[in-house]
Amino acid sequence: MTVSAFTRSARVVASPSVLLAAVLACGAASAQTAPETPPVRSESLGALDLWSAPGRQTDLPPDLWRGASAPLLRGVLEQVGDRPPSPAIAAVARRVLAAGAAAPEGAGADSALAAARARALMQLGDPEAAWAVLARAPQAESSEALSRARVEVALILGHDHEACDTGAALQENRGGLWWLKLRAFCSVLAGQGPAAQVTADLWRQSGGKDPAFERLIADAVDGAGKSAPSAADAIDWALTRKLGWAKDLPVDAAPPGLLAALAADPQTPPTQRHEAVARGLRLGVVPADLARAVYASGLEGEAAPAATVAELAKAPGAEAEARLTMRALRSPDPVERDQAAMAVLARARYAGEFPGLARLIAPALPEIVRSGAAPSDPMLFAAAAALAGDGATADAVRSHIEQDKTPGADAHALALLDAVIALSAGCPAGPVLDRLIDRGGVGDPKLRARAQWAALLLYADGQPLSPEAKVEFAGFDSPPAKASPERLALMARAGQKRAKGETAMLALSIGLQQPTGPTTSDRAAIVAALLDAGLGREAREVAVEGLLVLQRP
Repeated sequence: MTVSAFTRSARVVASPSVLLAAVLACGAASAQTAPETPPVRSESLGALDLWSAPGRQTDLPPDLWRGASAPLLRGVLEQVGDRPPSPAIAAVARRVLAAGAAAPEGAGADSALAAARARALMQLGDPEAAWAVLARAPQAESSEALSRARVEVALILGHDHEACDTGAALQENRGGLWWLKLRAFCSVLAGQGPAAQVTADLWRQSGGKDPAFERLIADAVDGAGKSAPSAADAIDWALTRKLGWAKDLPVDAAPPGLLAALAADPQTPPTQRHEAVARGLRLGVVPADLARAVYASGLEGEAAPAATVAELAKAPGAEAEARLTMRALRSPDPVERDQAAMAVLARARYAGEFPGLARLIAPALPEIVRSGAAPSDPMLFAAAAALAGDGATADAVRSHIEQDKTPGADAHALALLDAVIALSAGCPAGPVLDRLIDRGGVGDPKLRARAQWAALLLYADGQPLSPEAKVEFAGFDSPPAKASPERLALMARAGQKRAKGETAMLALSIGLQQPTGPTTSDRAAIVAALLDAGLGREAREVAVEGLLVLQRP
């Protein structure tokens, strides 16, 4: 008899009914207990440095970067580009980078590193936080790096005059190629076409190469022709806007920071704004409440559409998504509301998009349940409610799945769903973990593997294992990590030292190497390190994202 077989025969696994009771009790407690408001903390940051300015409220401590290596942070931040990591890992990085805290040791006056922090915030999808940080940066006019970051963020947000003022105030390297491009744009903004042409000629003669900029500046000076819109560079984007061609930019080509700016700006053309909202929602850079407001405003005053939910579900694009969302939120027919909500969720192309869509239709879910309508897809419905933070609704739907013999609700699927519900609510999931380990030893090999990987994520999140389950868990053999052992070792040690900032940046570095989502082994290492560092909420979110990957392979 093998060890796994022996432990399965000797170990008493929590029955589904006992497990369900534990999950529901957790959900009920989380629904009835309001989160405690943290005490107001008044601590001195000491002498203000270039990292002291917050981008937004994060509730992270002022010693966030204690023990962090400035050269290591520089290397990670310089890797951030327009292809972001998975939504959960990007959210970890945005929160940490937006915090106002003492700079890493020796980096308080490092303007290049401070600029890299702000630029990464923008590239990861939070240009408003980046602008708040840069607007408070002292003596930016004496730093080319800080001034350039401030100009880039200003142009993305449409603050063109502030961008030109920053360029005019710069005290060093004003004749650099990039600054010549900015000067040409600012001349166009001021209505000085000949000056713009002279500056563009000087840029070209000095070795400047940017085909999009050349076409755009020529059209801006001549007032003729129509170049293709470009967002490859902040100045190119500003010229595109000045020429009135922004509405022609394909939203799929827009980086996360620009998506967030387009979605938030009421002046964005409606169709383009809808597309920016749809994509930004999936990336986690557009809040669900803003998405609902934009979708609703775009349909105000229209007669009731003749299209059915089934027809809208087959239609691509953000307009169909907006209509489905409004049906889910406003239809007087609870059955139609359920069908529309499930159609919105079904538009997720991969697991990382699912949480944003769940939050989008979150207000509809408890109302559908209260109406007495039976969800058409209870498994999907319960997962969405859990991800939206509505544990009570998730539990209410989950309690009926087994007794109603829901199709597809086999033991493996239910164990994964219970894991999503428990972790989303921040509840103890020891019984859920034991059940996943049990499922990891029986049934179809593919289902066993998914249960084993889910168990690894829960264990990394600090969930307890029974003594008997440890034996079987030790016999599992998940695929190896893709990240280098050295990078994983650095992240693990940073977590053990509770170095929050450095741990988050190392997690970001792994996420950037695997933008479609880390392997389960890499993700488990990230979850464990974040948990050790004291970033428990972020650890859970990264773990839940991994569970969704296993639920929706």
